[in-house]
Amino acid sequence: MIDNVHAPINEWEPTTVNNELGEGEAHVWRASLDQPADMIAKLAPRLSKDEYQRAERFYHLTDRRRFIAGRGILRKIISAYLALAPDEAQFTYNEYGKPFISTDQNRGALSFNLSHSNGMALYAVTRGRRVGIDVEYMRDDFATLEVAERFFSKNEFEALKRVPINQRTKAFFNCWSRKESYIKAIGMGVSYPLERFTVSLVSNVAPALLKVDADATEAARWNMYELDVGEEYAAALIVENPPVSLRRFQWNE
Repeated sequence: MIDNVHAPINEWEPTTVNNELGEGEAHVWRASLDQPADMIAKLAPRLSKDEYQRAERFYHLTDRRRFIAGRGILRKIISAYLALAPDEAQFTYNEYGKPFISTDQNRGALSFNLSHSNGMALYAVTRGRRVGIDVEYMRDDFATLEVAERFFSKNEFEALKRVPINQRTKAFFNCWSRKESYIKAIGMGVSYPLERFTVSLVSNVAPALLKVDADATEAARWNMYELDVGEEYAAALIVENPPVSLRRFQWNE
C-alpha cells in the first residue's frame, strides 16, 4: 500500500489502456495533448456531438486540437473500464460542471477526474470513492505573494512567506494544485472558498489536506499525493477513504 509520502510519485508505466481496477486501487493516467495530426484524426470521431461543437469554438488550432485530444483520450480510458466503445460513454455534469459517468452505464461505481494545463493532461480513476486531480504549468509571474494572500488560507500564506524566494514558485503551485484537487474531488470547483481549508505546501512536509474549517473531521477522510509529471509542472491527487494502492500509467494508443 502507498500512503502519504514526502517524495513525489514518479514511476509511470508505458501501456495501453488497462481496465483492471480493484475497489482498493486508484489509477492515474498521464498523456500529452500535443498529439500528431493522424492521432487527432483518430480521436475526433470518439467525441460526442456537443464535445465536437465545443472543440470547433476554439479560435486557435492548437487549443482545438488539445481539446479533441483531451476528450478523446478521456473516452478511450473510461470506456475501457466500462467495457464500452469510446463513443458510447455518456457523461453527466453537476451544477458546478464536474463530469460523471451516466448512472445506467456505471454498474462498477467508477469515479474519475481529469485536469489539463498547457500540453499536459492527467486522468484519475477509482471505484466507490471520490477522487480529485490537478496539474498546473508553473509560471513565476503568477506565483506571487499578492495572489497567495487573496486565495490561500492564512496558514498557507504565512508558510509561503517563509519559503526561500528561489523555491517559492514550486511551493506556490504545490499549494495551488493541492487545493484544486480537493475542490474538484468534492465536486464544487472554484465555488468553494479556497481560503477556508489548508493544505501542506513545503517540500519537507508530506502532501496533505491539513484542515477544513467547516468540519474538523474532514481531513482524515482523504489522502493526498504529489505526482511528478515533468519539471515545469506541479500536480496533486487526492483520494477519499484511504488507503489505496496507486498505479501511474503513461497513455499510449
